[in-house]
Amino acid sequence: MVDQELEANTYERLLHWFYDMRDKAPLHLKATCAPHYYRILRQEAHAKGEQVNFETYGLDAMTRGCLGGTGFCFISHDGIVQPCGYLELNCGDLKQTSFDTIWNHSSIFKQLRDFSNYNGKCGRCEYVRVCGGCRARAYEATGDFLAEEPLCAYQPAKKQAHG
Repeated sequence: MVDQELEANTYERLLHWFYDMRDKAPLHLKATCAPHYYRILRQEAHAKGEQVNFETYGLDAMTRGCLGGTGFCFISHDGIVQPCGYLELNCGDLKQTSFDTIWNHSSIFKQLRDFSNYNGKCGRCEYVRVCGGCRARAYEATGDFLAEEPLCAYQPAKKQAHG
């Protein structure tokens, strides 16, 4: 499906359109596997002078972008625990280890939960805690699940602390 992938700027425009549709659609729209949306939501709210909380943005204010390994995981048909269904990294085997042990002690999950581990733009982005970039796309594009999100057009305000 690589030939059907959107460019980062097109993806950004689409998510801004999605944000604009939230007040026009007769039902709640939920962005899934679109972590940048939660950055865009906050940028748009800030531009309008709005607070982002449950009263103003409902459940969108209570969640974040990529939940893989931080608030969600995937268990394959053969018991392998992964950060998500798209990020096929073995975090543990339920046939050998309890879920509690895997969830709390997997080195991959620990790395995903420590945002200071993130590299590139994601590592210096002021929205990393609400977006996080798609870890599966980062891994697919670079082989590093902590790399920057390849479909993000945003340039963080913070400069790289080193290098």
